[in-house]
Amino acid sequence: MNRDKTIALLLVLIIIFKLGDLYVDFENQVESHHLLQEIILIILSSSIFVFLVNDIKKRSKQAQLLVQQLRLSKAHSDNLSKKVIETKAKFFEGIAEQFDHWELSKTEKEVALLLVKGLSNFEIAEVRGKSEKTISHQASAVYKKANVTGRHELAALFFEELIGN
Repeated sequence: MNRDKTIALLLVLIIIFKLGDLYVDFENQVESHHLLQEIILIILSSSIFVFLVNDIKKRSKQAQLLVQQLRLSKAHSDNLSKKVIETKAKFFEGIAEQFDHWELSKTEKEVALLLVKGLSNFEIAEVRGKSEKTISHQASAVYKKANVTGRHELAALFFEELIGN
């Protein structure tokens, strides 16, 4: 924008100097084709100045509109993020309540949560530093207490509520 303002200022100076030159040439009765040339240069410079000023105003309005849209988008995004965080917290509270209802042990709750998140027995064993066989036994205990046949049914119990059955 500063570059545009500098160009506009230079155009104003050119117009002022050309008007002064035209006045001096007119007073000295310089040939009419030279005066016509000066007038044409003044008209062209003035036209470019007007175009540049209008373009600066247009881009300034567009920039202000973009800033306003950016603020609205950020506010909307912040609101959505807040809602997602709240929903996630409620979802995990619901899972914890259900785990309590099933009377899962602390270890079974940890394994069950990882199962719901979609981790395999191998991945859970890696995360928890246990053998895959131990995790398999703990998962079986979770399935039995939850009265489901496997990890997919366990996860479905929670996710069906999210999507409205």
